[in-house]
Amino acid sequence: MNMPDLKVGAGVDIVFENEINKRNAHYMKALVYDYKSGNVIVSQTSPPLSRRFLNRRVVVTFLANAGKRLARFGFTAQLIGLTTDYQISADKSVEALVLRQLEKLQRMDFRVYFRVEPPSQSNIHLFFKGKRVNLIDISVGGAKFSYPATHIFRRGDTVSFELVIDYAAFEVEAIVCNLSVPRESSANSALQYVGIEFASGNKQLEGILGKAILAIERQMLSEGKIF
Repeated sequence: MNMPDLKVGAGVDIVFENEINKRNAHYMKALVYDYKSGNVIVSQTSPPLSRRFLNRRVVVTFLANAGKRLARFGFTAQLIGLTTDYQISADKSVEALVLRQLEKLQRMDFRVYFRVEPPSQSNIHLFFKGKRVNLIDISVGGAKFSYPATHIFRRGDTVSFELVIDYAAFEVEAIVCNLSVPRESSANSALQYVGIEFASGNKQLEGILGKAILAIERQMLSEGKIF
């Protein structure tokens, strides 16, 4: 398989290597500022990392096309530096993290964010073109929903949604990652199932959505639905 290039400006998801696939894992979003000679410079993550995390091993992942679908690629790296004055333009300096790549880029096969299935009385609602969709599951990083097959979604497309949590509404951009259209003989042939990944950058949204998902998870734990 041909490996994609990690490009400057791309959004990445970062997780501590020893926390992969654990429910309490710390997943962080960042943007790539520079990538050369085995070193990756990224924006300060959301949530942020401090110097006490220096030398920790992490996995850096991103989405890229693999044939006719999107797939997740990544590599193991080590956090080797934190700078408070990385210059991204002639008149602007920001905080940035420096990562040293430890392994070659490879395809990753794990789910980045813990997902929950919102109960019927959930305070989380997703809208497409003003119409509420049937939300199947959701995480801080993305969602899966069903929608009438009359609308054509395509893998890799960037689509606009409205995400409403209690009384807070957010306009979000998302990438269509997975798409399943039932056969005509299926009882649900009029529906399609769409998986999306939210674009990074809205820290307020991530914070509010994270709290709402945590509340659902706690409810599920108390009801014995997850362990």
